[in-house]
Amino acid sequence: MKEYTGAVFFVDILGVGALTQGKIEISEKDFSAHNFRYDSKFSEHQFCAKLLLKFRRVLISSTTHVKNIKVAQLSDCAFIWSDDPDIVVNVARDIMWKSVLGGLLCRGGLANGQIVEPDKINTKLGMFICGGAVTDAVRLEGTGKGARVFVKQELVSELKKIPYTAFVPRKSLIDFSTIDEFKWYRYPDVIKSANENLNKKLVMNEIVKLIAMLKHSPKYIWNASNPLGRVQLASSIDIISSETEVLAGNSDLKFDYENMVDNLNNRSEEKYKKTLINYHKLIKSSV
Repeated sequence: MKEYTGAVFFVDILGVGALTQGKIEISEKDFSAHNFRYDSKFSEHQFCAKLLLKFRRVLISSTTHVKNIKVAQLSDCAFIWSDDPDIVVNVARDIMWKSVLGGLLCRGGLANGQIVEPDKINTKLGMFICGGAVTDAVRLEGTGKGARVFVKQELVSELKKIPYTAFVPRKSLIDFSTIDEFKWYRYPDVIKSANENLNKKLVMNEIVKLIAMLKHSPKYIWNASNPLGRVQLASSIDIISSETEVLAGNSDLKFDYENMVDNLNNRSEEKYKKTLINYHKLIKSSV
C-alpha cells in the first residue's frame, strides 16, 4: 500500500435511494426527457441504470484529458483524487456543471489529508482508496441540501491557483457549525489563477442556464415528484441564484427557497428555453 497527502472529491447523485426503493413513480416522460430508450416493461431500475451510465460519461468527460487524477465510480457516487488539490477542485467544478446541465442533481464533499491506495490493483474490479481525506469528503457531502460542494477548511489554504472568492462560510443546518462551501457555479470555465478576473456578464449568462434547468427542465421531473426531491431542487436554486445577486448587485434573478419548493412542477423543454431567453434578455439590459 502507498500513503500520501492529497485531496479527494466525493460526489453523489441525489435521489437515487428513493428511486431504487420504489418511492418515485417513473413514466415514459422521464425516459424521453433524457433521450433514453423506453419500453413499457421498463421499471424505475432501468431508468436508474441509465442515469448511472450518464453519470459515468460525465466522470469520464471530466477526467480523461486531465493528468494526475484518479477516479472510481461506486454505483451512484464516485471518488476523484490526486496529490494536487488544485486539480481536484477544478475537476469537481467541471463535474458539477456537466451533471446539473445534464439533468443529474449531485452533491459533493472536498477534503485534503491522508490518502491510502494499493500499489497494484485488479483493473477489472476498479480502483479504490481509503484514508482520512476520504472519510472527511464523505462526511462533508452530507452536511447540506442541494447541488452543492462542502469543503474542509484546511484544504482552502493549500490551494495555489484557486481564488479565495471561490469559497464562502456557511452555517450547517445539521449541527450549526460553520463549514466552507465551494461556489462551483461561479466558475463555468477552468480556474487558472488565484487572481480572479471574471467577466460578470458571461458568468451570469451561464449561471442562469443552471437556474432555468433546475426550475423548468423535464429532466428533473422525477426529482420534483417527491417532497425530498423538491427540497433538494429548491435549495439548489436558492444557493445558485444567490450568486447572481453577488455578481449583479441586484436580486432580479434571485429565487428564494420558500417561493420555489412548492412551485417546481412546471416542466417542459419549451418552458425551459423560453425562461432562459428571458433571463438572458434581463442580463443584457441590467448587467
